[in-house]
Amino acid sequence: MLKKMSVYVLKLGGHVIMDELGRLNGNILSSYVDLISELWCKGFKLHVVVGGGALARFYITFLQGLGASKVIQDAIGIETARVNAKLLAYGLQSKGVNATFVSDVSSVKWFDDELYVLGGLSPGQSTTAVAALLAEAVNASKLIVATDVDGVYTDDPKKNPSARLLKRISVGDVANLLKLEGEPGSYKLLDGVALQVVSRSKLVVHVVNGLEPLNVRRAVEGADVGTIISSEKNTVQR
Repeated sequence: MLKKMSVYVLKLGGHVIMDELGRLNGNILSSYVDLISELWCKGFKLHVVVGGGALARFYITFLQGLGASKVIQDAIGIETARVNAKLLAYGLQSKGVNATFVSDVSSVKWFDDELYVLGGLSPGQSTTAVAALLAEAVNASKLIVATDVDGVYTDDPKKNPSARLLKRISVGDVANLLKLEGEPGSYKLLDGVALQVVSRSKLVVHVVNGLEPLNVRRAVEGADVGTIISSEKNTVQR
């Protein structure tokens, strides 16, 4: 059952709302506008952080060719994610939702009747880390990560067809499983900052396939979909 007044944070991956050529998937973005608006208007608090997707990576690759520093590369990736976040915020506003784009977690007031939408924040930090920080700030009961695979696997499912989906895993095991990268535009499912925040705040993280927006509703409902990442130690369920 959906729990009214519970607070959730959704990390909406840029690769969910964009294809690999950096083109916006308007149908999926519109579906998220409808879903988030419906939940919000029914009293369910769901704040959102949006990623940069393939477009951000294209810009970063171009900057690499120019010899730009990694800080500059990250900064452009952040701006791309913020544009995506603003698109979502405007869509929600058109549905009558009191949605506000913010560029700083310190601007968030958890007691306000506003739906917050964020993009990137700081160089060297993924938008998933931003989502974890936002979840910490609003005391969210769950951080939902909508990505383009079904959850956390034993290996990269796009490269290894034998990779197995894990239904439940601990933060520590995720850290050991994922090959963390710090290159601009190459952050994996959870970067080091995100893992630290999730661990210290004992956040529950629910990873689902966001290409089907209804999976986000199922995650809010607590349905058995995707992967649950918990603060419990040595928790791996296949």
